[in-house]
Amino acid sequence: MHCPGRADTWKAAVWISARFPHAGISVIPRPLFPSTRDLPPTLIRRLADGILNLVFPESCLVCAAPVSRQRDRGICRDCWQKALRLRITGALCPSCGIPYQSFEEENAHLCGKCILNLPLYSGARAFGYYSAELSRIVRAFKFDGRRDLAPLIASLLLSAFLEFWLPQDIDLIVPVPLHSKRKKERGYNQAALLGRSLARLLGKSCGERVLARVRSTLPQVGLSDADRVRNVQAAFTCTRPAQVRAHRVLLLDDVMTTGSTVASATEALLDAGAARVCVLTVARAVAGWE
Repeated sequence: MHCPGRADTWKAAVWISARFPHAGISVIPRPLFPSTRDLPPTLIRRLADGILNLVFPESCLVCAAPVSRQRDRGICRDCWQKALRLRITGALCPSCGIPYQSFEEENAHLCGKCILNLPLYSGARAFGYYSAELSRIVRAFKFDGRRDLAPLIASLLLSAFLEFWLPQDIDLIVPVPLHSKRKKERGYNQAALLGRSLARLLGKSCGERVLARVRSTLPQVGLSDADRVRNVQAAFTCTRPAQVRAHRVLLLDDVMTTGSTVASATEALLDAGAARVCVLTVARAVAGWE
């Protein structure tokens, strides 16, 4: 598996066009995979929307504007478009995927953090900045029980994936697991839901039980960089090494901040014999984009 920048993007667009001929996607340099919001409304869908909106009116989870329950998936058109505009563009670190802050940065080069300590994974990428509308959508999906957002968010993951990789570059998708205690409290693992949706779109397997979180760690929010590393150190183990041995793995999570969590998970996968691990997240926390 490789992280080739955008050199293979046109191949990705061709792949989308071939597999989804009615999606309206042309061979463009930055493909955006169509979501369930982009499907043409059928008569049945319009009728269902009308009845549901009358009986159970719903508001946009970002701005509280009225939305169509089936069509909009809880997010109004304006907020969805704003979320799409938070897509990460421009030059970024080829290793950890952090976008450079200066518009003068044109050529890809390692960031200072990766120069000092190169991550074990072969490349990390994210769809957009963890900010504003996109962060609200991710938090609703993660903390407010909005499991129905998984297919919608998966379309963003696929757009980011196809910008840097091709389907044949990976053998297995592995979501970052929650500890059993945290999963019981939340009721689901958000990364696993995204993994299933992305696996269906790519025609790949999703190894939800390949990794296990063997330590109940503190929430990473609010911890310093050093504390984040210590918090997730040796927190994961590969429970099914036969599934990853000599395989190219795509490690999946919702948000990447310092990269401590995915680094620890990557180490467990490589120790189990994975040939290579790349990382994909919905959003990336970047200073100045809070």
